[in-house]
Amino acid sequence: MDSVGTYATSTAAWLSLQAIPLLISPKLIVTMLSPDARRPTDLEIYLSRTLSMTLLCLGLLTILLAGLLPLSTPVAESENSHAPSPYSGPTIFLTTTFHVSSTIYMYTNYMATGSACFALGMTGSGILSCFGLWCLMFGGGDGRGKVSGWPFRNDEERTRKKEKMMKRRGL
Repeated sequence: MDSVGTYATSTAAWLSLQAIPLLISPKLIVTMLSPDARRPTDLEIYLSRTLSMTLLCLGLLTILLAGLLPLSTPVAESENSHAPSPYSGPTIFLTTTFHVSSTIYMYTNYMATGSACFALGMTGSGILSCFGLWCLMFGGGDGRGKVSGWPFRNDEERTRKKEKMMKRRGL
């Protein structure tokens, strides 16, 4: 599994880890997060379960669109078995944006409340944010960086292009 597959699997696992408690026991989660001791309303339970199903769906979509699970028939798949998914780049970009915004949101809540739960969530989303940015810049290829010289020079690519131009000129 390449770096994009590892990122997609990690993202799905992190989202599932957040979603399962909301789906199984929304009353417990809402009661724990409430500042006063009261029974959660039906709307709070509905929104908790809806958020849980949304997180699970986002995790599954990440796995599907990153190319870990096949979206086509086995016949078409055998012809392009080594071709990367065309949706992996946009999927990584969107999920990385989600992780960055979640990290910022949890950081502001952590600074306001000092809760260790926000610190844990901030750490998990922050790690996935960094990994997603790394995958956008360098991952998902044949070992060579996908960036065209920024922030590092790609001397190997320059040498290859130079040799190709020399062959065209007949030298």
